[in-house]
Amino acid sequence: MNICVRSGVLFCLLMAAIPCSFAQKPVLTAWNYVPSYGQSLSVGWTAKPVVTTEQKDGNLMFKGGVRPFEGGNDRSAVVPLVERVSPDGARGETPVSGAAGNFMRLLKKRDAGKAARVRFLCSADGVGGVSIGVLSKGKAPYQRILDDLKAGRELAAKAGKTFSMPCFLWTQGETDQQDRKTREWYKERMRALIQDINADAKAVIGQKNDVLCFGYQVSSHLNYFAQNPTDYPVIAMAQLDLALEKDSRYIMTTPMYHFTYSDGVHLTAPMSRLYGEYAGYVMYKVMVEGVKWKPIHPVAHAIGREGQDWTVDVKFFAPIPPLVLDTRTILDPGNYGFSLVNGREEPLEIKSVSLNGSNVVRIATSSDPSGCRLRYGMTLKEKLPSGPRTGARGCLRDSQGEKVKTRIQDVVYRMDNWCPFFDYPLESRGRMNKMDSR
Repeated sequence: MNICVRSGVLFCLLMAAIPCSFAQKPVLTAWNYVPSYGQSLSVGWTAKPVVTTEQKDGNLMFKGGVRPFEGGNDRSAVVPLVERVSPDGARGETPVSGAAGNFMRLLKKRDAGKAARVRFLCSADGVGGVSIGVLSKGKAPYQRILDDLKAGRELAAKAGKTFSMPCFLWTQGETDQQDRKTREWYKERMRALIQDINADAKAVIGQKNDVLCFGYQVSSHLNYFAQNPTDYPVIAMAQLDLALEKDSRYIMTTPMYHFTYSDGVHLTAPMSRLYGEYAGYVMYKVMVEGVKWKPIHPVAHAIGREGQDWTVDVKFFAPIPPLVLDTRTILDPGNYGFSLVNGREEPLEIKSVSLNGSNVVRIATSSDPSGCRLRYGMTLKEKLPSGPRTGARGCLRDSQGEKVKTRIQDVVYRMDNWCPFFDYPLESRGRMNKMDSR
């Protein structure tokens, strides 16, 4: 069971595990409409005072503001994209400013000429505290996107600019976790929403390329423990399933547990900006560099013996290895967030968790783990606020932050990729096993 002997097999499994995410790369036009859509995080709930008070990258919003519904739905003109606190004082910095800004900065470094010809027209059209059903086609929030599309098309035509919708940002799932929706229920509705937005963008604008969804993995399920007393993050698992499906247009930008929250549910203003910058980075990698983006996730494993102990070596896909067990950024919840359960949902004792190479995690246990499930981020069974010190979390990340950083209000942030919550089956101990859909 030597890990070195297995490396060639694991490498082949890993390479076979990254399917094409979409059929056609989006084409950037002169104006590119990108809405932030979903629940309260999409519209910057509690994220104040705002960070983006001036526009340095040429990005745009409608005259009524980044949340046009707060400004009388005024879409009569475009103006520079800046963030403002809502009239009722509830909403502030939205993620879309960080996304558009980081994308444009990266594009300028690659192709300054192209960056001078490209702009994002951004809006934040979500609604706090609602199910995906309320955000689906035929509902009032969805109409905001249609109104944006039609107004953007007309304004672009008057300005002599080409116009398209390459993607949208998606931050939603908390309410559906609270309401105990199932994994399959959520996936079906998410696929339908992407398809509907895609079809309507093509119908309104006439574009050929598919619309992509740059989403997250919800990490605040323990906030809703009273309504749904479980530490199993059903909606988070559905989002990971979607991100790893073949030909999926749900692209996971980051899980959310490593961000600081204002109240255990909503992000602070710098964190809303930082989350947006994560989204903008992944948007750039996908839409400009053509990267088939996938989050960190297990792709293969082997079970063996080491003295009296059993071991599980789990091979991960990591965008930028080596993997790191980071207890400085994330307070260790115990075993770095890993847990083992058998078929009866009974826990197996984990004796140690360690790294065994640049992208292999070794789990040591006193019992045979064959047929069990390895989980990550599911070790706390109580109501807790989200975040890196208290909420559902884990310590596994890659090393992207060594080179990819951003500065927000004079604070420099690493932009590592953090491992999403997962539930991985350990089906056998006699051979290498990989996830079929990965």
